[in-house]
Amino acid sequence: MNKQSRRYFIKDKLWKGFLLTFFSPFSSMAKMDHLSHEKIDVLNADGESIDWKKVKKQFTLTTSRKHFNTASIGPSPLKVQETTIATIHRINKHAIEDHKVVEQTRIQLAKFINANPEQLALTRNATEGMNNIARSIELKRGDEVIITSEEHIGGSAPWITLQNEIGIKVIVIDILGKENKAIDLIKSSITNQTKVISISHITCTTGAILPIKRIIKLCKKHQIQSVIDGTQALGQISVNLKQLQPDFYIASCHKWLFGPKGTGILYLNQEFLNNTPPLFAGAYTDQKFNLKKGIYEYKSHASRYEYGTINAPILSGVGASVDFIDQIGIHHIENRGRQLAQRFRKKIAQNKNITILTP
Repeated sequence: MNKQSRRYFIKDKLWKGFLLTFFSPFSSMAKMDHLSHEKIDVLNADGESIDWKKVKKQFTLTTSRKHFNTASIGPSPLKVQETTIATIHRINKHAIEDHKVVEQTRIQLAKFINANPEQLALTRNATEGMNNIARSIELKRGDEVIITSEEHIGGSAPWITLQNEIGIKVIVIDILGKENKAIDLIKSSITNQTKVISISHITCTTGAILPIKRIIKLCKKHQIQSVIDGTQALGQISVNLKQLQPDFYIASCHKWLFGPKGTGILYLNQEFLNNTPPLFAGAYTDQKFNLKKGIYEYKSHASRYEYGTINAPILSGVGASVDFIDQIGIHHIENRGRQLAQRFRKKIAQNKNITILTP
């Protein structure tokens, strides 16, 4: 390219860039770097109780359909959508990865579930977290893993795969209709070969809240690893990991937390972080790296599971979703969920053709 054509190319690009910036409908959105911290008005006139009609208006769901699928996919409110889009524009404007917003989101999530940020990894979904755990715990042929009949495929397939590959034994306890006996059924299934109990905090099939705290205590008593699938709990009920003290806790953020699709968390106990190498290695997994000397030391921080360039925009959206939940109050959401569930149950129970499985 000669000087004249190069000068024309630069001038042309700069001019077009100016026009796009000036006239683009998204130009103002690109400036909303701190949108996730903006407050939304969800209170009634009394300033204390929640106006659920105002909350509903935060969502862009079509009025032609009724949404009953949050157990699988939760819609993201405007606050989350706009924050994600604003971050996309910002990182492309400045050609950055924006790990700062990732760290900010980690701190927000850690506070939300009362956990140490250094023990919290941000994943693509609960399934990725579960696979990381299943592949990292040192299991051998004959070791037993207890799960229930109500586990999601993402929470059960990683263990079934290990059963097929290396010969561990997966014990599936049938708890459907017997959720109140779950702890006794688990106790009676424990043997000297039991190494892991992997179980849902709330089941994805019937919405049963299982006695997780008691199960975790049982695991500690028998020196068994506790792996909790909190996907249906995160954002629907209060989760306090310092109180529960599980070995591992995984969840997706795109369900009850209303985060962008393809986001999740992986909580790991500190002993595991200190003594177990990550499955993948690369940029941001290392504490010390020297290519010429062949030196690689992995971090003891859970962020080592976020290898390479990750999607900062959707993680900024997760931060906005935590803000959204916090501004309403998780206790308000939990109470509202119970009220709606009881109302729904009462109405459908009047139909003799319907069998209610939810306890």
